[in-house]
This record gives sequence, C-alpha cells and structure tokens, in this order.
Amino acid sequence: MNSINRKLIGDCLMELSDRGLQERVWMSSGPPEVSSFTEAVEQLFTDSGLEDALHSGKTGFGREAELVLLELEKQLGNVNTRLGAALIISDPAMRRVRELASSALGLIQKS
Repeated sequence: MNSINRKLIGDCLMELSDRGLQERVWMSSGPPEVSSFTEAVEQLFTDSGLEDALHSGKTGFGREAELVLLELEKQLGNVNTRLGAALIISDPAMRRVRELASSALGLIQKS
C-alpha cells in the first residue's frame, strides 16, 4: 500500500458528498471555513496521495472502493468548473458526484 492520507481523503469525500457543507464553505465570505470545488478535488486526489495509489490499485481500500473512486474521478470531470460556486453546486453533474463520494466514503470507512 502506498502512503496516503486517509483522514484527508475522508474529509474531502465528506465535503464532496454534502450539499449543505458545499454551500457553507464554497460560498463562504472568509475564514474560518473556506473551500472550493477545485480545492476539494485537488486535496482528494493530489494532496492526499490518492491519485497514484488509485491508479496502481494500491490504496488499501479494496477493489469495490477503488472502482467507485475511479468513477468519481471521471464524474468530477463532467462538472463545469468555469461556473461560480453556487452554479457548480447546482450543476446536474454534482448530484452524481455527491452520490459517488458518499458511496466511496462508506466503503472506505469499512476498510
């Protein structure tokens, strides 16, 4: 298993799965809670070390979780990131992102 930051992955999946949290932190006017769609995705795949581990099948989360994470990665590419935060949150592609992130979070918590 590669060295990945499981807590950061869980936190990012929680953020990507929760519309209310997205509205609160992505549309925030400043600290203490500030984030964005781009930041959540970057932290999930790059900062946590998940991307390399996922593409080599070495996350330690199990095959089912890895398949959901791969589908999530693909679905994230369908979100129109040129929109403002409110429109990103309401983007129809985000419904599936939230479903996949929630599913991945549940599978990871079991592993």
